Amino acid sequence: MRPTEFASFKAHVAMLLRDLPRGMTADLTDVAVAYWNGTQVVGAYLRDNGCIDEDFDFDETAWAFWRDEFLLWFDAPRFSERRDLKAALLSGTYAATVHGGQWPRPS
Repeated sequence: MRPTEFASFKAHVAMLLRDLPRGMTADLTDVAVAYWNGTQVVGAYLRDNGCIDEDFDFDETAWAFWRDEFLLWFDAPRFSERRDLKAALLSGTYAATVHGGQWPRPS
């Protein structure tokens, strides 16, 4: 059943991402993805080259802005492995050149 509220959508995304290998993203829109950081779902913007640019709050505000796109994704989920994300999550280090070394956010 299609979610009508953000909490159920986020729970569904979390369930799917938890079961995938680290470094996988739910490709929610052309410019926004979500990933599992080991404890929660995190939203992230993409750069033009497909690498993670910066995190955003995966919350009601994102739902309000992208609701239609998120529901299209729900109907046909797409996932990608992101080498930059996988490397950062597996090593536990943060990219020193992206957002003052704060990407990805610490768990």
